[in-house]
Amino acid sequence: MKISCFIYRAIILLLCTIPINIIGQSNLVHISGKVTDVVTDAELPQVKIYITDIDKGSIDSTFTNLSGLWEYDLTVTSVGESPELPTQFSVTQNYPNPFNPSTTVDITLPEAGMVKVTIYNPLGQTIESYNEYLTRGAYSINWDARGSAGIYFINVKAKNESITRKMTLLDGGYGKGLSGFRSAKNISEQSGQFSRTFSTIPIEIQTAKFGYVPYTVETAVEGGEYFDFKIETIHSASTLADLHNDILEIMIEDPTYHLADFHSYNHTDIPRLKLGGVDVQFFAVWVNPTTHGQDSYDYAWAMINLFNNEISLNPTTIGQARTKAEALSLNNENKIAAVMAVEGGHTIEDDIGKLKALYQAGMRYLTITWNNSTDWAISAQDSRSATVGLSEFGKQVIRTLDTLGVIIDVSHTGIKTIQDILSTTTNPIIATHSGVRALRDHYRNLYDNQIISIANSGGVIGIVFYPPFLSNTGSANIATVVNHIDYIVNLVGIDYVGLGSDFDGIGTNTVNGLDDVSKFPDLTLELLRRGYSQTDVEKILGGNFMRVFEQVCGE
Repeated sequence: MKISCFIYRAIILLLCTIPINIIGQSNLVHISGKVTDVVTDAELPQVKIYITDIDKGSIDSTFTNLSGLWEYDLTVTSVGESPELPTQFSVTQNYPNPFNPSTTVDITLPEAGMVKVTIYNPLGQTIESYNEYLTRGAYSINWDARGSAGIYFINVKAKNESITRKMTLLDGGYGKGLSGFRSAKNISEQSGQFSRTFSTIPIEIQTAKFGYVPYTVETAVEGGEYFDFKIETIHSASTLADLHNDILEIMIEDPTYHLADFHSYNHTDIPRLKLGGVDVQFFAVWVNPTTHGQDSYDYAWAMINLFNNEISLNPTTIGQARTKAEALSLNNENKIAAVMAVEGGHTIEDDIGKLKALYQAGMRYLTITWNNSTDWAISAQDSRSATVGLSEFGKQVIRTLDTLGVIIDVSHTGIKTIQDILSTTTNPIIATHSGVRALRDHYRNLYDNQIISIANSGGVIGIVFYPPFLSNTGSANIATVVNHIDYIVNLVGIDYVGLGSDFDGIGTNTVNGLDDVSKFPDLTLELLRRGYSQTDVEKILGGNFMRVFEQVCGE
């Protein structure tokens, strides 16, 4: 899920920059850092850290430990006129003195520690102060004076030592005050000459971990830098659109069940959608034609009102979307985009006016039939599936959907009906929750020629997560789901497959490893193990469907 925007691709925080750190005479520059997951903040072990010395062109690597920490020493080829480090604490008289309006004070530090600089007046009143942790070395600090002309004192404390110098400001100043420490060059100490030229090393750092988006940063280091990388999984970086979810049919029967709460039963709620990285969720309004054959439309509105109520109860986590742009806008606010769909043409009760009213309520796809046929369209379960398709009224429904900007869904729909739809519509069509018939010969699945026809329309097949539609044994695992994805990709290409889980419409018979909406990330890992690239995964998880969403429903 996109944690927005900033949309997290990776974050690097350079927490501190410390002058070059030479270990004895070995001329090594030490850098370190930590790598965590940007969503969960979990410490990530076994992240490979590639370090490239840009000047040398050399590449080396190290790994994070169990706490996500890493460290590395770079070899310095030239660090100055003398490798010696200061052996005593000193504060050189500021220059110039008297000064107007700014002056510089040089400091040598024989050991690492916290250093505090304080400016105060002759009455002992503090004007300002600054402190920073420094490693052993030579530094300078500027004071761009702010205050009236006169005598001032600068005090520098390091560990148990303290030195004070007197300064004269010729005119009043309105400067920025103390600048902060920087590496110093060619500092002369009262105790003798100390000459040192500090340099930076240009490097590139790249993270690499299976399942995560690689992140690369170019920087220059002096030694002591600590990099805090927050990296994102490929799953989280992708837009995940699940094309079919039936939780509304459960909630209409159980008024105590709400999306806001985390549940240990059923498949769907907002906390688990968040865990699963679901960005766009289509909620199906399905009316059982057996129990509500006479009041399908009215019962659909009861479910729509339930949908709207759940949206209004959770304004900070979910919102209704009618277009791709609205969905992505909600995602950028770290909200789930909920899109309403109607499953089954019987819901419109042979009335174009009711169809238009459902569109106005936010319906953005209509499943032409459920398992029951209507007077105007034949279902896949119907014995007439191969021979009877759309009536003239059915063709009027299809043309109206095109005009309104409603996506046509052909899951559950008969063979001849799909052919007639493709001959009538000018838009790409989708099958929101189906499988491949060549892998599992079931009336709910699609033959190769149907898959090809849907792809030729520019549409998408959403692979269902219901084991009886996926395998001949009635059981399935994540690999089984990906087998169906592989088949479609090999048949028509990467651009025509998506996901349509059918969660909460499949009872307790779930795919092993895909127990509820929180488990989508494990599907992504299996796709990556199969050799799909990040771009491929982004298309399968949602990119392909979002193309259709924009084309049919507008921006």
